[in-house]
Amino acid sequence: MAAEEPEADEMPSAPFWMTTYGDMVTLLLTFFILMFAMSSINEQKFLKAAASLAGALGVLEKNISVIGEKSPAIGVTGVSQEQLDMLESLEMIAEIFQVEALQDVASVEIVGPGEAVVRMGDELLFEPGEAKLKPQALRVLEGIANSIRGRTEKVYVEGHTDNEPISTIQFPSNWDLSTARAVIVVRLFAERGIPPEQLAALGRGEYTPLESNDTLEGRRKNRRVELYITWSKEAND
Repeated sequence: MAAEEPEADEMPSAPFWMTTYGDMVTLLLTFFILMFAMSSINEQKFLKAAASLAGALGVLEKNISVIGEKSPAIGVTGVSQEQLDMLESLEMIAEIFQVEALQDVASVEIVGPGEAVVRMGDELLFEPGEAKLKPQALRVLEGIANSIRGRTEKVYVEGHTDNEPISTIQFPSNWDLSTARAVIVVRLFAERGIPPEQLAALGRGEYTPLESNDTLEGRRKNRRVELYITWSKEAND
């Protein structure tokens, strides 16, 4: 008796090798999706990296330094141009601080996406009671200007003092001294190519201390210049 022919719905719908081929294509697709995900970073990851950079400069604790690592490539997903500009600028500033051995008198604090504060003690910048920049201060500030030039939206410079009174012909009060110090930094930045319309100088005297003025160390930390820097969204477009 002849064997019955298989019904149509029991016939193979495709060659048997297609099953293996389909598995291989699926695995390849999964692999490339995984590689794409690993090569992309989001804003949260960027901010963590930026925060770790700040930690390396002595502002935040329990962070791993990213100094010396390569910055993310332009065009990665979820990270804006100004954030990439900020990270690269701060890496350059960190290198300046390391070369000049300024970790004890200079620091960086990231205050938001595209925004940071650079703090420098007056012992780095000025002689006591004066508003003339020291030679080392000139090198440091010129390096900072080079690292942010062409990238910033605004650079606000604030001068601060301790509460020790001053009364000289040139500086009748701490307000006068702190303002003069902010102005000389702004003038240097303008001379080094930072657009004047992006710059502002403000003297706060002794009225916004970081630490108590009751100790020598507290007064030392309060005598400072702060650079409030915002990186521009349109930079490098």
